Amino acid sequence: MKGTIINIGDEILIGQIVNTNASWMAEELNKSGIAVDRVETISDTREAIIESLALAIERSKLILITGGLGPTKDDITKQALADYFGMELKFHEPSFSNIQQLFAQYGRVPDDRYRTQAEMPEGAKVLINKAGTASGMWFEHEGKIIVSMPGVPREVKYLMEYEILPKLKMQFEFPTIMHYTLNITGKGETDLADLLEGFEEKLPSNIKLAYLPNTMTGIVRLRLSAYGEDAIVLETQLDHYVRKLPPILGSLIFGEQKDTLESVIGKMLLKRNYTLGTAESCTGGNIAHKITSVAGCSTYYESSIIAYSNTVKRNLLGVQEATLEEHGAVSEQTVIEMARGTQKLLNVNCAIAVSGIAGPTGGSTEKPIGTIWIAVTENEKIYTEKLQLGKDRIQNIERTTTIALNLLRRFLLDDLSEVSE
Repeated sequence: MKGTIINIGDEILIGQIVNTNASWMAEELNKSGIAVDRVETISDTREAIIESLALAIERSKLILITGGLGPTKDDITKQALADYFGMELKFHEPSFSNIQQLFAQYGRVPDDRYRTQAEMPEGAKVLINKAGTASGMWFEHEGKIIVSMPGVPREVKYLMEYEILPKLKMQFEFPTIMHYTLNITGKGETDLADLLEGFEEKLPSNIKLAYLPNTMTGIVRLRLSAYGEDAIVLETQLDHYVRKLPPILGSLIFGEQKDTLESVIGKMLLKRNYTLGTAESCTGGNIAHKITSVAGCSTYYESSIIAYSNTVKRNLLGVQEATLEEHGAVSEQTVIEMARGTQKLLNVNCAIAVSGIAGPTGGSTEKPIGTIWIAVTENEKIYTEKLQLGKDRIQNIERTTTIALNLLRRFLLDDLSEVSE
């Protein structure tokens, strides 16, 4: 079965909000064996809704629509759908009862706008929305299924999980689709494709390999997808090919499925009973932000020093004035002293220190924009690395954060050789 997603809303088209519904819905449909071959975003006009719906019905068996079901006058999706299918709007008591119950939780009574919102196209199946006031609507037309739901993401998720997907699974048999993801950093999409050329050539026709790069962070997700009828056979087949990837990619793989670099490092530190501190200049606390996004990080993470100025580097971290004068703030010698100062100040086993020129201004012939130095430590051992990135400030911060975390991971794995101070 092929599906089309239509997201209605001028707020999406003008860039006021991000369309998170489409990506989440596509992922959930794909898990259920429904291939989404088209996603459209259209304006809040009757003409746009009817035109888009007519084209979608020609192409797809399943059309999912979000948006335009609120209680205000600019919410016209329901009327547009009723007009298209030649249905009258009738007051739907269960929908209004649901609205009353939601209002009662806050000691309020719904006004007449919500009675209007409870009007539904006669002939549509109404999907009661326990997460909000706008009911969903299920239409069947010329062998096609059209479902309309509100645009609020948590309400979309409620209706998809408790109403739409269960009904679809009862009505149709879908093929089994399984995915397995390996998370990579250290090489880009093209280099990975070269490494895996032989592997890809040997994949059976029902297993596909996708490269999903995040150009901002430098992380690539490798996703193997298997398609078939027998779930047990498919799981065995997928596992067989997943196991072939680590010998090829080695330490480029930092995790699987939903693993993040920071969560993997957290587990490594816990296993070794290590503590960690960070000293950040050009990343401005972004490394600390990543680390502290992991629940339970207080067990191993002590603190971060945002050593943006040379004064803080000297006074808090003990970087020598002579080092700064001779080598500059962006230098191997400075990040070594920052890392050692962090270990001493915070009494931690491991430290990450970064200093660089994030851009888009600054830099020199000797040290152009994008010059970054990183130091990571494990007790007495230390490793340093120089990066030469581009001129995009935000990308430089994100890339440096990823690389710094990954260097610590590899250092703890003895995948990097320590340097002499």
